[in-house]
Amino acid sequence: MSTILKASVPAEQFALAATFEAVPAVEFDVVRLVPRGPERVIPLLWATNADTESVHAAMADDPSATDVRLVSERTDTSLFQMHWTERIRFVTDVLSAENGVILSARGTSSEWTFRLLFPERQSVSATYEACDECDIDIRQIRPLDTDPSVDRVRLTDEQVATVRTAVDNGYYAVPQETKLQDLASEHGVSHQAVSERLRRGHRALVETVVER
Repeated sequence: MSTILKASVPAEQFALAATFEAVPAVEFDVVRLVPRGPERVIPLLWATNADTESVHAAMADDPSATDVRLVSERTDTSLFQMHWTERIRFVTDVLSAENGVILSARGTSSEWTFRLLFPERQSVSATYEACDECDIDIRQIRPLDTDPSVDRVRLTDEQVATVRTAVDNGYYAVPQETKLQDLASEHGVSHQAVSERLRRGHRALVETVVER
């Protein structure tokens, strides 16, 4: 059974702790997560509640991030890209080690909160034990079909498996490390079938995050 897990880490034990000290009001919402593969980073984050110049300066001096770049700026929010250091990537590796898909992550001056999807219940047990050893707080565990944020969203087992394979094999990496045909071969289905699974899975995941 697919399961939703919510976890949190104190801000000082994860990314951008120095940025929060310099700009306490800022809040970050992760746009794109890539917990595995050659990059293994959380590269895109929206920053709100603080002016762009102050946030950018603080992030540039933050030891937990490198290659910080302002991607886009709006009236009340700014989009940044960066790479985490190895110490920070360790947390995302723990959360996703048992085939967990990180659906969302949000950071404030007090804590970072994560929302994950696990296609199999036994993976949650292993992740719970790993989080306990690493002082990552598990806030909630519930079946996907009872989570209020996804009451109108359903992922089939095939969609979850296909999206998970795509993540693991670098389909979403830049540059792309695998093609649709490779994913189709691995799952023993046609090119069109795997494409449809990904499109429907993407829509479900986007709706899950946007409507939470």
